Amino acid sequence: MKTYPLVVGDDHVQGLAHEKDPVKAVIELVWNSLDADAHHVAVVLNRSQTDVVIGVEITDDGHGVAPEEVRSAFERVGGSWKRTALRSQGEKRPLHGKFGRGRLRAFALGTKIEWDTVADSTDGKRLRSVVTARSATRDHIAVTDPAETDAGTGTKFTAEGKESLDPLDGDTAADRLTTALAPYLIAHDGVEVAYDRQRILPAENIARDTELPVEWGHDGTVLHAKLRVIEWKKASGREIHLCDADAVVVDTLDSAPGPDFSYSAYLLWDEMPQHHDQWPVARMETTPTVLGAMLKELDQVLADYLDARRDEQRREQVQTWKSTKVYPYQGEPESVEEEVERATFDVLATSVVRHIPKDGKRKQRLTLGLLKDSLQQRPGDVTALLDQYVGLSEEEREHLDRLLKGTGLSRVIQASTDVTNRLEFLAALQLMVFDPEAHKLVGERDHLHKILERELWVFGEQYNYMVSERGLTAALDRHRELLGHNRSDKKPVKRLDGTVGRLDLLLSAAATEHDRNRHLVVELKAPKVVAGDTELRQIKSYAKAVAKDPRFASTTTQWDFWLVTSEIDDDVRQEANQRGREQGIVFEPQLPEAPGATVRVWVRTWGQIIDGARHRLDYFQKSLQHDPSLDEAKEYLRREHGDVIPEGLLAAEDAGETETEAPVP
Repeated sequence: MKTYPLVVGDDHVQGLAHEKDPVKAVIELVWNSLDADAHHVAVVLNRSQTDVVIGVEITDDGHGVAPEEVRSAFERVGGSWKRTALRSQGEKRPLHGKFGRGRLRAFALGTKIEWDTVADSTDGKRLRSVVTARSATRDHIAVTDPAETDAGTGTKFTAEGKESLDPLDGDTAADRLTTALAPYLIAHDGVEVAYDRQRILPAENIARDTELPVEWGHDGTVLHAKLRVIEWKKASGREIHLCDADAVVVDTLDSAPGPDFSYSAYLLWDEMPQHHDQWPVARMETTPTVLGAMLKELDQVLADYLDARRDEQRREQVQTWKSTKVYPYQGEPESVEEEVERATFDVLATSVVRHIPKDGKRKQRLTLGLLKDSLQQRPGDVTALLDQYVGLSEEEREHLDRLLKGTGLSRVIQASTDVTNRLEFLAALQLMVFDPEAHKLVGERDHLHKILERELWVFGEQYNYMVSERGLTAALDRHRELLGHNRSDKKPVKRLDGTVGRLDLLLSAAATEHDRNRHLVVELKAPKVVAGDTELRQIKSYAKAVAKDPRFASTTTQWDFWLVTSEIDDDVRQEANQRGREQGIVFEPQLPEAPGATVRVWVRTWGQIIDGARHRLDYFQKSLQHDPSLDEAKEYLRREHGDVIPEGLLAAEDAGETETEAPVP
């Protein structure tokens, strides 16, 4: 028995061991087996009675470590013979281990580690050696005297002493081993690696295998490499491996873009081994080294690839939704705004497709429908809502925020949705107040009043405050509030006959037109009521009470009282059409105490109100079509998601915009 001192400090050994990553240790030890020309490598997990992983065995049929090689293989950190060798000793396979660190990482798997190895020595004998190390004395290893054996060559590694090796259990560890070894195992189909008694078969798990050129310049020289991107059917996660020209992994980056993909990217460059462990520094350099320049180009090539793949997937996914009839839109879009909305929905839905149920059309239809409604009603909040209910990754949140907040898309969709909703409401209102059967059922307070409390825009966009079903005294309180005055006089406001009237709706707008405060009092009548003298006297009594009470006096206030009904009798119609007055005004008294103030009583039919609201919406819709934010939104969708958006949006511009106008003679 001989003992060789390991010529490094214990703290350095512990650092190199990466003890918090046992999966990485297994990968390194499997690579050692492959570097020894093994054809069969088996990783066996030893479990306790409670099914906790507490140990590891890795067995291979490689050429083993001959006694005369043991000292050089285990005595020093670094200085491996593989660093200068290009191929393995026997079958001339590409080598992975070149830095003499793999055995140190074995300490991540146990407090006691052992290599039982059989190899052919230089004198023709087949000899067995056992190498043992313990975490308590990391800087020393024990090696038995070689003994002759007739066993086959190979090495059995054993680790024990850890209370738990949970990271080795489950699919994640197998996935990491698969992605690290994939190019090697695909290229060497005679090599088998098994993990926890399951053979690793990367070729059967490949969904797509793409090779891309990577070209970058440094110090006047153009360099070339290849990027191999393998997308997986089952494996989760994503990794970027920096490899030599034979796809043997030299380094693995700590992050990879594309949370919506499961893939492994392998950068193949013959000079990569010369830059081992240098990539973290190269990422931060202000003046890129050759490695830094390569990493920058790698980022761009991979980003372009993922964008192109997203385009393909979105197109395919949207067609699948349409063909299976779960897509929430029907027919063709009827306006540019609707095209933009649909295009945004396609990008949004396909960006979070992994959160959409895969089982059952009903669930898919419901989920997509809810997503459409959220986009229409609250486009600016969609990202937060999705994050709350399905949990988005940081990259997904950033992507959706760029889509919905960094462009004019949210504004366009919200505006378009508002217009659509309002037009639908006007159609419903028209039915309620004009349809002979419907208006018999519609009451003033039970139906019409409550509905209009939620749709005040019908009377004008400028009103921002409402008092409903309150008396004239409440109107005075609101008026004094707008003026910034407190009402010390608690005397109630009464009509000329001494009674207290109740206002259906009081709408107010503070200082919106030339510093004037506006109040609108709406008196609603049920659709079946034909407004006559009685109704007219009621609305006038409110106006006269305001005109008479000095507490309402203000030179910057305008009071309008509307009698709103479906029909009016001949007497009211004549009053509403008087010479010298704007059509609809039936009363406009002089106000000696407030010369600048205005009090007017109007008669408005529902036909006039609906036509006016529809005219405003039509104007708004036309303005929206010429809004720069719509052009910006269309350009963004064309640029970033051209494959998904409707074909009509792909045209450079409308034909009329591309033609040159004839000169004026």
